[in-house]
Amino acid sequence: MNRDGRRSGEMRRARAALLLAAALASGCADAGANGGGTTAEADSASGTPETSGMPPEMSSPPPEARLFPEVFSVSDATVLDGDWYILDRRAHRVHRISPDGRLQSFGGEGSGPGEFRRPAAIVARGDSIILVASGILHVFSSSGEHLADRRFGAGPTMDCIGMTVRGADAVSVRAGLLLLVKCARPGEGTSTHVAIETVDGALRSLARQDEEVGTLDLASAEPVLARHPRGFLFGSGWDGCLNLFSESGERLDVLCHDWLDRLDIPPEVAREIEELAAGVRAQGIRVRMPEYMAALTGVSVMPGGQLVFKVYESVGLETEILRLVTRGEAGRAVALPVPPASILFHEGTSALAAWEELDGTRIYIRNLDEPGGA
Repeated sequence: MNRDGRRSGEMRRARAALLLAAALASGCADAGANGGGTTAEADSASGTPETSGMPPEMSSPPPEARLFPEVFSVSDATVLDGDWYILDRRAHRVHRISPDGRLQSFGGEGSGPGEFRRPAAIVARGDSIILVASGILHVFSSSGEHLADRRFGAGPTMDCIGMTVRGADAVSVRAGLLLLVKCARPGEGTSTHVAIETVDGALRSLARQDEEVGTLDLASAEPVLARHPRGFLFGSGWDGCLNLFSESGERLDVLCHDWLDRLDIPPEVAREIEELAAGVRAQGIRVRMPEYMAALTGVSVMPGGQLVFKVYESVGLETEILRLVTRGEAGRAVALPVPPASILFHEGTSALAAWEELDGTRIYIRNLDEPGGA
């Protein structure tokens, strides 16, 4: 969610997918076929809640949002013991922000102890903070002390010649740490896996979605992985349903969200995507274009098990404004009392909204247990 990487997130991922497809078709890239290593990716139609229809200026920071000059970007975030931990990819740091606004930073760019290079995601597990980078997990204590580095790679159940870790999509469940990874397979296209870290560092696939050879489905640019009280949710934000799996990978149910409305893709965005798609089609690759914006971009869980959906409030060529909503008693989307923003996170009873500016980042943290909360 950095300044150059979070504006127009979904459409940027779609553009990147189209450009990568063209490069692969022309032989300019081989998805790691020569080395079989992993790479880390920077990234994590919309619901229209009952309180939507707000004017554009309402996506600006509220007066309570505090400016943090030390925070250059918000790429991902997680909560541990009430404190938010922000992954700042531009500064190569992790920022810990307490509920009263105190800030502590740790980490740095490099390959030494306590250093990292462009991690894709941050996740709390137990009493530790874990950064997911290219083929390695950097483990820190809650106070920022470096504890360990654990290497990982694709196991035999994944059949990868090149693996990309999807950013903002690491989930901690009772059984272990789940990662969302995309695999290139020799002569068989690509597949997206939910994989669990094993003792020997070989990822084991629990669920997967395969893409047809010679076809680029832009819906695959917005996969969703989320914790659920019964296991985990996995699917595409463009679909009307997500699959529910147990922590062992057994498919338990299908949870649909057709009660969420969808936004039209803005004409200027659709034109840009179609121009890129034409170049990909010229390489002999079929392109499947969505008719609407994704129904959601993420799912999280309240302590009582209620699901929270991150949906689109509005979309432009350079900006996407997001909302946090739940399903109300009437079966319609009800917005949580968190201001709409291009950067939004929710975990448990806390939500974080952020606005990146030239002189730092404004951050608003809301305790949903407060009066007027969820």
